[in-house]
Amino acid sequence: MQGGGAPLRATIGAGGAALPLLLLAACAPPSPARPPEAGLAATATVAEIRSGQAPNCNASGAAIHLGGGHFVTAAHVVDGSVQRLRGFCPPDRQGQPAITLGVRGTEAPARILRAGRDRIDAGIGQRYLGGEDLAIIAPTRPLPALPAATPCAAPPPPGTPALLVTPRRSIRTRLLAPWSDPDRAFGSYLEIPETLAPGESGGAVFVAASGCLAGIVSHRDSDGGPPSTRLVPASTIARFMQP
Repeated sequence: MQGGGAPLRATIGAGGAALPLLLLAACAPPSPARPPEAGLAATATVAEIRSGQAPNCNASGAAIHLGGGHFVTAAHVVDGSVQRLRGFCPPDRQGQPAITLGVRGTEAPARILRAGRDRIDAGIGQRYLGGEDLAIIAPTRPLPALPAATPCAAPPPPGTPALLVTPRRSIRTRLLAPWSDPDRAFGSYLEIPETLAPGESGGAVFVAASGCLAGIVSHRDSDGGPPSTRLVPASTIARFMQP
């Protein structure tokens, strides 16, 4: 009782002076509504994607609409590398697993327009030249319309609040400092302090305030330190999209 009573006694002790203040507060115009973060609107650009056949020969993740019916995702989700590394998944007639895009419950087959090149080294594993764990894909029949994501024009500084969007979840996070592969041939990545699960590759990371696409999920950091996931940055996406 004593803890809750002290503020009340102070208000009564002010006598009649407290009443005009309360009346003025009641008559004050309401505070303007806080505009929604642009990053929340940008989440509508994210679709689902999968390749191969369930349950043991499939890969799944996210794809982000870049406009004109073209989507970007992580190359390893669609280029057959997941299936090859598992060793027992037969490819389709073209040597690649079948790809399916999903938008708001509607699905369509999709084809790869361009994909980065990977290399597998003993003791290191799979890496993509230039850090281009990227694939541009397009559905082969119409899907519901989506807005287009806009890659960030400049690298966001470390600590920038961000939104991570995957088919599994949407969470708030922040961007960390860039990380470069010791072999410069394999490029650089952004990082976020999150541990992602299978099925979240290709997920989008948007700058919360502006809604620009900072990067897409590539892989987890396996160095054994604090949780960290690496992103292909917007600068690499922009370079990869050039003819």
